[in-house]
Amino acid sequence: MKSLGLREMLAELDRTIFVGDRLRANLKALTLVSGVTAVLSVVLLFIDIPQGDVAGTLCATLTLIASIGCGYSAGVLKRRRPAAIIPTVFCGIMFTIYAVTGLGNGQYVLWSLLMPIGVGYFVGVKYSIILCLYFTVLFSSLYLGPVREQFFGDFTQEFFVRFLLLFVSVSCFSEIALVQYHRSVLFEIDHTGRLNEEVDRQTRFARERAQRLEEMTDETVQMLAMAIDAKDRYTNGHSFRVSWYSSALARRIGLPEEELGLLEREALLHDIGKIGVPDSVLNKPGRLTDEEFEVIKSHTTVGGAILAASEGMTGASEVARHHHERYDGRGYPDGLAGEQIPFHARIVAIADAYDAMRSDRIYRKGLPLDVIHEELVKGKGTQFDPALLDVYLGLCEDGTLDEIAAREILLLEGTIPAAARAEAVPGLVQTVL
Repeated sequence: MKSLGLREMLAELDRTIFVGDRLRANLKALTLVSGVTAVLSVVLLFIDIPQGDVAGTLCATLTLIASIGCGYSAGVLKRRRPAAIIPTVFCGIMFTIYAVTGLGNGQYVLWSLLMPIGVGYFVGVKYSIILCLYFTVLFSSLYLGPVREQFFGDFTQEFFVRFLLLFVSVSCFSEIALVQYHRSVLFEIDHTGRLNEEVDRQTRFARERAQRLEEMTDETVQMLAMAIDAKDRYTNGHSFRVSWYSSALARRIGLPEEELGLLEREALLHDIGKIGVPDSVLNKPGRLTDEEFEVIKSHTTVGGAILAASEGMTGASEVARHHHERYDGRGYPDGLAGEQIPFHARIVAIADAYDAMRSDRIYRKGLPLDVIHEELVKGKGTQFDPALLDVYLGLCEDGTLDEIAAREILLLEGTIPAAARAEAVPGLVQTVL
């Protein structure tokens, strides 16, 4: 800590060190000290009143009132300023009374020796310095001036001189130590503030970087989905539609937004394994041979293996591998059944089948909606999760899926204004198109 001039020193003393945890601890300490003082005041009242000690009773009463006020401000109102002013004013009044009246045969004034460190630590260094300067002037004028013999003729000169020197010495040493303590705490607060600012800055930087990485991840996933769909000219946009249909189903069953984002990306990549399927097989206009169908089926294991290479794509790997499993266990590649099939894969399986039936294929036109509905119902409990299918059929019946398909066409044609595109279809459509 650098040395300061008087003006800078006073400016530092005006700054409070009672913030955060230190403020809460100080309020608790003031409340505790006030409580103990109130109890002692009551004890003194029980002693002074029977003895007819008017001065003692008055002082005990004032002490009780001050301690209650300080305790209420600190413990109930949680306001430190009145909790600091009350004991400061109280000490000024009480020790003035002790000094002027010689209460307690002059011994009460000795308690003022505790005041510099007590007020400085619990209340504040600035208040302690003010009181110490005031009492130094008061004691000097009373004990060394011409009025001393008039009021304190029973006390020796040695008592006055020794007490005054002792008080000034204790005040000086205490205030020097408290000023250093005050400055060291301010240094700690400032240093902590700078560290917190740097942490906040780095946190903002990390969040911005994470957001950019997230955006890059989304863009990468979307480009991969476009690459997948580009291999099959008859299913262009299939990956995106499956993602949107899956998102609509997930929203209807109440999945949280964070999980929706994961599901949308997983659905976009569900057919990534088709990258490994030869175009001659994928786009064959006629019926597939058994060997060719096995090649087509391999897109699940190939896709799962591709995505499994990334730790962040575990869910997408499961969806890619298992979206052709059947609820009755007769699907591929692993013959999983029921809830053995990953939950997201069960959602994508329904959306995938729906879009496959609705879309034009190289060997047929898209099926009518009533036929699609019938086929989905046939697959309930055998091909599809029955509970999820019931919800999906509800999306079919209330027109949600038709709206998604219709708005996709309008978006591709550019007939929806840019301002309305954010609400056009659920999920990733906001960034895809």
